[in-house]
Amino acid sequence: MPSFLDDLQYASIIPNGLPLSLVGIVATVVIGIIYSILAKERPLAGFPLAAIDGQSPKKSWIFHGPQTITEALAKYSGPFQVMTGTGPKIVLPNRFADEIRSNPALDFQKAFLKDFFTEYEGFSPHRQGLKGDNMIQETVRVKLTQSLGLVTDDLVDETAASLRDIYGESPEWTTAVLKDGVTDLVARLASRVFLGKDICRNERWLQISKSYTVDSFIAAYIMRMAPALLRPFVYWFVPQGRSIRRAVRDARQIIEPEVRKRIAAVDEARAAGLKPPKTADSLGWMYEVARGRRIDYPASQLSLTMAAIHTTTETTSQAMLDICEHPEVAQQLREEIIQVIGEHGWSKNSVHKLKLLDSFLKESSRVHPLNLSSMNRYVEREVVLSDGTVLPKGSRIMVATNFEDPVAFPSPGEFDAARFLRRRQEPGQENAWQFVTTTPEHLHFGHGEHACPGRFFAAHLDKVALCHLLLKYDWRFVPAANGAAGAFPAPDHFETGFSGNRTGQVQFRRRQAEIELDLE
Repeated sequence: MPSFLDDLQYASIIPNGLPLSLVGIVATVVIGIIYSILAKERPLAGFPLAAIDGQSPKKSWIFHGPQTITEALAKYSGPFQVMTGTGPKIVLPNRFADEIRSNPALDFQKAFLKDFFTEYEGFSPHRQGLKGDNMIQETVRVKLTQSLGLVTDDLVDETAASLRDIYGESPEWTTAVLKDGVTDLVARLASRVFLGKDICRNERWLQISKSYTVDSFIAAYIMRMAPALLRPFVYWFVPQGRSIRRAVRDARQIIEPEVRKRIAAVDEARAAGLKPPKTADSLGWMYEVARGRRIDYPASQLSLTMAAIHTTTETTSQAMLDICEHPEVAQQLREEIIQVIGEHGWSKNSVHKLKLLDSFLKESSRVHPLNLSSMNRYVEREVVLSDGTVLPKGSRIMVATNFEDPVAFPSPGEFDAARFLRRRQEPGQENAWQFVTTTPEHLHFGHGEHACPGRFFAAHLDKVALCHLLLKYDWRFVPAANGAAGAFPAPDHFETGFSGNRTGQVQFRRRQAEIELDLE
């Protein structure tokens, strides 16, 4: 029986007389090329394929995602498809957001399984977050959100301590990379709530919590660009692959001893007929939510940290840039903080009363969105949309955002910090335009059944941090060499997502806060 290499006319492809090892290498390359051709992802039938002039559909999506989406929305009246590094995805115009928001045939977790290579070592936090048991989501929705009143003092205390370490007390203008300081701050605040005071100041844990998200996204990004057959090799040699494997190992060494200590304390209490000690952090919450199920605590903690720190850092960083861009808004926000916190002190309810700050955050995320697509779903079974479009089983979809809709947002190109405050003052609209409220027009937190469950915590953390940042410090762009007002570098982007420039600098100086924000 002829071998596979015989079928490939092996003798004519590989010259005679080559060393056996070199023959093996050449054969592997030949087979890899053929495999890549045969395994190449094909576009879906029935949907126009978006691409920009001069670029392939895949390169258009990976390197020019925002332009690809914008041009396709203008060109096509209905759904279209893009070619991602892991195959085609259908893009639905924004008008379909409400229609699909809670469709049981559309799965959220499965939409990302191919994008984050969850079968590889080092991607276990992504695997944990995308498991079908929803344990992470239940921990956030049931425990974290309902505990905001209990964790407010921890957030205030850690913000005060963090700002002293990160920004200091100098009254002179100091230049620093914005993203670095904000990432440090958010990592400490989230870790204080998730893991307690001791671990939140563990230098290695903070390093992991700040770097894992970026490294894992970069590793996945590089792997998505590589041919499928080469991805296992790319994974083992790319620096970010090594980094995430080491991060997961180190996270286990930090977290597992704490988990064993917690479980032992619960077991001892129950053996003595006592009520187990009450916990107010995510390790304890996960133990309660698991109800006997096995949990990979380190991977779960990294999954939770990944979801909390990345988007909150981006949102807070952009808010600080908008403060520098619109200095008059800073004073308006300070006046509200002085009035509300000065009168009511720190509590969940007082933070909720900061309505101008809430509106400012929503407007900041509208004018500078983190992504031009949202609501990623996997089609479990065929779905027919209202316009007759058939979403085939096994396809992946997403919804285009619409942050510049002039009907929903008059003068959409203008930054209006009080835009949503005025909307909330309209009869019956008090709860319709809060920062955490999702609508088809404003998909910062997604929409529908799978809207971000951690958005209430993220908004709470954002507001506590911004109160301190605004009252304790002045902020501005770095002045130009000629003394003119400075600017900030353009954001980075990947596919349709945006990320604040990693090296962009701002200036700050300590100011005298009008009220005492630190706890006694």
